[in-house]
Amino acid sequence: MQQQIVLRLDGVNKLIESRKQQLSELSKLVKSRFNEMFGDPVLNEMGWEKHRLSKLTLKIGSGATPRGGRESYVNEGIALIRSMNVYDGKFIFKDLAYLTNVQAEKLNNVIVESDDVLLNITGASVSRCCIVPQIILPARVNQHVSIIRCKKHLLSPIFLNQLLITSEFKSLLQKIGESSGATRQAITKNQIEELTIPLPPLSLQNEFADFVAQVDKSQLAIQKSLEELETLKKSLMQEYFG
Repeated sequence: MQQQIVLRLDGVNKLIESRKQQLSELSKLVKSRFNEMFGDPVLNEMGWEKHRLSKLTLKIGSGATPRGGRESYVNEGIALIRSMNVYDGKFIFKDLAYLTNVQAEKLNNVIVESDDVLLNITGASVSRCCIVPQIILPARVNQHVSIIRCKKHLLSPIFLNQLLITSEFKSLLQKIGESSGATRQAITKNQIEELTIPLPPLSLQNEFADFVAQVDKSQLAIQKSLEELETLKKSLMQEYFG
């Protein structure tokens, strides 16, 4: 009996590791496809035209924390995105804060829209970046997160997000964050606007975005399977050792 338990748990553990490995491989696949199509975005060895981000965006700006800070958050309402929710290429729903309509109205200059790119601009998480998930809208951002809204006829949000999280561009952003001389890293609105980025033809950017959408579908399916396996493991542990 004991051997059966061990074998069953071992089988579940192996499947969990396999799913994690698959997720890691898919993430590497996106990075290598970006590199293959566009090269190093800092060196720009492919010779793409370069443009200031301010010319390619409709909005760049961060928000604020409502008066009363975390004590004033509510259990449901309008989402307030904080730096702890923004990771490279993924949005973390854990600890998502919510505001009342009255609090949110005071942050109406930082209403988050579909496909906005979110960039952490202060502290240890400076330069982390992802695209807002549609599911959490309506939402606002606090002062540690900047919204970057692309002019989509020029710049694909998916292309921009991947560009900002390449190791080469991340190093550049972190250097900018440290350049203020303050003890806490920070990137200003002006510094974001002044970033120059290579701009390949929109058709190529969109081709890359389609590829990412396909990979995302696979990742979602694997992530769901991983969560189901982890739930199964917990219930088995409870059943055998609870």
